[in-house]
Amino acid sequence: MKRFISSSNLLLKRKKLVPVFFLVGLPLFLASCKKGALDLYPETTLTEGIFYKNETQLTQAVNDGYRQLERIYDAGGIPDIYGELASDNVFIKATSGGNPWSEDINRHDIDADNGKLATAWNTAYNGIYIINNAIEQLEKTTIVFSTDGLRERLLAEAKTIRALIYFNLVQAWGGVPFPLKVVSPQDSYNYLREDKAVILTQLVSDLKAAKLNLPSSYTGANVGRITQYGASAILAYVYLAQNDKTNATQELKSIIESNVFSLDANADGVINAADYAHLFKATTKNSKESIVEIQYIAGQNQVNSTHQTEYAPWDFAFHLPGSTVTFRGTGLNTPTSDLINEYETGDPRKDLSLATGFNDLQTGNFIAYPYTLKFYDPTFLYPGQNVEIIRYADVLLLYAELTNDATYLNQVRRRAGLADYGSAAYPSAKYSTLALAIEHERRIELAFEFHRFFDLVRTGRAVAVLQSKGINTSPNKLVFPIPQSVIDVNPRITQNP
Repeated sequence: MKRFISSSNLLLKRKKLVPVFFLVGLPLFLASCKKGALDLYPETTLTEGIFYKNETQLTQAVNDGYRQLERIYDAGGIPDIYGELASDNVFIKATSGGNPWSEDINRHDIDADNGKLATAWNTAYNGIYIINNAIEQLEKTTIVFSTDGLRERLLAEAKTIRALIYFNLVQAWGGVPFPLKVVSPQDSYNYLREDKAVILTQLVSDLKAAKLNLPSSYTGANVGRITQYGASAILAYVYLAQNDKTNATQELKSIIESNVFSLDANADGVINAADYAHLFKATTKNSKESIVEIQYIAGQNQVNSTHQTEYAPWDFAFHLPGSTVTFRGTGLNTPTSDLINEYETGDPRKDLSLATGFNDLQTGNFIAYPYTLKFYDPTFLYPGQNVEIIRYADVLLLYAELTNDATYLNQVRRRAGLADYGSAAYPSAKYSTLALAIEHERRIELAFEFHRFFDLVRTGRAVAVLQSKGINTSPNKLVFPIPQSVIDVNPRITQNP
């Protein structure tokens, strides 16, 4: 698949940025140059003063917003560490005494100086800065675009990407600094923590407006960009964060009734477990089930993902399925026995989602070291498997939850070849209510896809579920501490309890 070209390898890698209280990166020259000097740009050097001068460059600026999503949804980003690492789905099998940041997140024993949190925070705000800059350039440009509505569409894409990043920030930290424009180093100190409710209200406004200027689909090299349905799905999640179930239901309903998406991910006309397997093939890009998807490309000097490396076993004998080349990973997000045991007998999603271990090629012994298969890519040095952020099964299960209608739950179960909820063969002794059945189904269907802890917090079940499994959490631990490095630079930013 062709890929829309980002400007990150052009302007943004050449622009000197300085982090200000780890909120955003700001161009150093903007704070120091005199007004007249801003017109004196070397013609042989790509700088901000001679960029954003045509439609192609403005499109590249928005494309770099997609690159920021790739960074934020990569291993170690907010969705990873909050959605999975902080959940009961995973644990750290090979612990590190020298740098226990990941283990501390997994145990809910997090200090404010946790470097993993600081990196995730900085990555998010770097993305916010880049997207705010693209939005400002689009809003002030006098360029006449070749296609009617293209400028408005690019603005809608950028604001939707920004909304998704801010949604992750407020879920993980609550109120956060909320710049909606490029700010100077001096002004950045005035951006303190905005109330979460205020941020969510603005995200709703941005996403509702964005939907009006986004298409229902794309063709050619533009496939993978955010559509109106992608904006609707993100908006549904924002409404749920506001506890606005009525509007969330309406957004999900519009996606379902569009008939654009299907559980027939491989588009062969039959809905079965082969569609689930298709979702996680390294070559699958933007399937019929995909609503919002992060785009990666395999190969050297491409936009690679790091999920497989980070989640593979930390063991010198490990090798990927079908390979004789040893490949030691970082050992993060190891599937818990609790998750493995939750798969129902005969559920094909288990063997498609994880392996319980591997054979040592030298000794022939089986090593019980579970790992996820959802990011399997035989191009392990430079992997490029896309990552589904919101897919149709997710929408169906959310809709079942909000409408109390098991029909949509059972659509997902039937694809896996499992008994309907409400039938005699369903394991109702374990999942006695529809709410518990949906919680179970979302855990299994969406395992390792960065949903689990978000789901438990959203439904108010996080503390009870995690404490029942020996994780020492509490209501105050459902948000991360603000990184200490942020507070050190700007003491006016307050810490979470």
